[in-house]
Amino acid sequence: MKNFSYSEYEFIVNWISTHYTIKKFTDITAVSDNFCVIRHDVEFSVDRALLLAELEHSLGIHTAYLFQIRNNVYNALSVQNIKKIRRIHELGHDIGLHVHCGLLEDYGTIEEMISIDIDILSKILNIDIRIFSLHRPTIELLTSKINIKGLINTYGDLYFHTYTGKAPENLKIKYIADSNHTWKYGYPTSAGHSKLQCNFHPFSWSNIGYENTPNFKQIVTEKTKELTSSISNEIKTFPKELL
Repeated sequence: MKNFSYSEYEFIVNWISTHYTIKKFTDITAVSDNFCVIRHDVEFSVDRALLLAELEHSLGIHTAYLFQIRNNVYNALSVQNIKKIRRIHELGHDIGLHVHCGLLEDYGTIEEMISIDIDILSKILNIDIRIFSLHRPTIELLTSKINIKGLINTYGDLYFHTYTGKAPENLKIKYIADSNHTWKYGYPTSAGHSKLQCNFHPFSWSNIGYENTPNFKQIVTEKTKELTSSISNEIKTFPKELL
């Protein structure tokens, strides 16, 4: 079993399923206990998100896939990606917004920005979107407790324990993430808490399983093929003398 392969992911999901009840964010309440919520922040590849969504569906679990609309690597609102994201939703997964704060001059308008972006994503996808996650949040953002009526912040108190400095002994919710293709918060099977949130990034996972650098090289190859195909489709009606 190679690191970051789909076989490893299946192993992780099976372990989690044995020790927790995997629930959607929308199912969690103040009295929920012994649960695991799983989200996927999609940062590089909608195609890999769809592949992981299909794998999860085959394993009998349904999670949340959160997409950026201020992303320079993929266009969530392209015709092809709309179809793929809708397919992920059809498989039983929730769709949400992965909030990129790059254009914000201050955090005073972030709630308005999130509401606008979710409205755009919801209307174009024709999907009721109620979940958002923050892209690389600062401690200021985490402690600000962004609360928007009718929406779920994956860093809200029901799903995440915010702290500064060393993790407290009475950690209410364990957070596991494969950020930067590493397990900086611990491996999923090491979680010893009754409440768990896992954040898995689809770009890290593949059928073969790659180390960090080869993985990014493979993503570049995949994105290059996608771009080449898109350009070829657009220019196929051009006069040959202009090509």
